[in-house]
Amino acid sequence: MNALEGFGPKEMAEIPKITHLPWDVDRIYALTPYRSNVGHDYTYKSWDGETCRTLNHYGNYGHFINGLPYRSKPTPDNPNINLYAPFDGEYSTRPEGINPNNPSSKEIGLQIIIKAKSNSHWIVRLYHSDVIPGLKEGSQVKSGQLVGTVGPMDPVQIAYEANLAGGKVVYQSIFEHVTTQAFEPYAKLGFTPSSFVISKEAADAKNYQCVGPGGYQLYVSTGPVACGTPCVRPGFIYIRPDPFYAPPVEGKVDNYGVNQVG
Repeated sequence: MNALEGFGPKEMAEIPKITHLPWDVDRIYALTPYRSNVGHDYTYKSWDGETCRTLNHYGNYGHFINGLPYRSKPTPDNPNINLYAPFDGEYSTRPEGINPNNPSSKEIGLQIIIKAKSNSHWIVRLYHSDVIPGLKEGSQVKSGQLVGTVGPMDPVQIAYEANLAGGKVVYQSIFEHVTTQAFEPYAKLGFTPSSFVISKEAADAKNYQCVGPGGYQLYVSTGPVACGTPCVRPGFIYIRPDPFYAPPVEGKVDNYGVNQVG
C-alpha cells in the first residue's frame, strides 16, 4: 500500500467516503464505538501516538467453545452475515497471521481488503472473513458489492487506515466518513455517526489499561461483571436485542469477562 507523505487538513478532506455499510445492517445487533476497550489494543504504529484503545469497530460478539472462537454454521433461518465493499475499489485478501496474544490458536478466516479507487492510500480491512468463490485477487469491486461472509453467530471487525511515510499508520473510523445515505438505516433508529465514535479526549479520560505496550495487547481485566438479562456486554452499543442470547451459567465467565456464557 503506497504511503501518504504527510497527514493534515488536506489529506483529511481527501479520505474516501464510505458509501455503503460493510455488513448486513439488520444482522448487526451491537457495535463497539471507535476508541473502545473491547477486543485488543489496536493502535499499532498509530501516527498520532494514541495507545491502548481499539481504533476499529466490532459488530456483534463472538461465541466460543472452550475459550476458542469457532465459525458458526448457517441454517435456513439464520444464514451467513454478508460483507460488502464500502466504496468502489480493488479487492484483495491476506492471511490473518499469528495472534501474538495466543500463538497456538488458529485464526479464523482471512482479511478482506478493499483499496479505495478514489484515493488508493486508503483501505478498509474486514477481518476473519470468508471469501466469495470466484472473486479474484485484484478484482475491481463496486460499492455495495458482496465480497465476503461470516457465520450467523460470528462477529465482524473493520478497520479504516492508510500508511504514512516513516512507518506509521493513520487510523480513522468508518463512521467519521460515512455518507448520509449509507448511514440512513442507523439514523432511522435515532443514531448519529458520532454515536459510534469516542473522542480522543474522552478515551484518554477513561484511562484504559493494557497488559503491555506495542499496539496489539489485551486490556487489563477488571474481573467478571454482571451483564443483566438479557446480557448487555460492556463496551457495546446495542442496536437491537441479541438473537442468540444464552441464559447465565452459574460460575462461568465468557471471553468478554461477563458472568454468563453467551
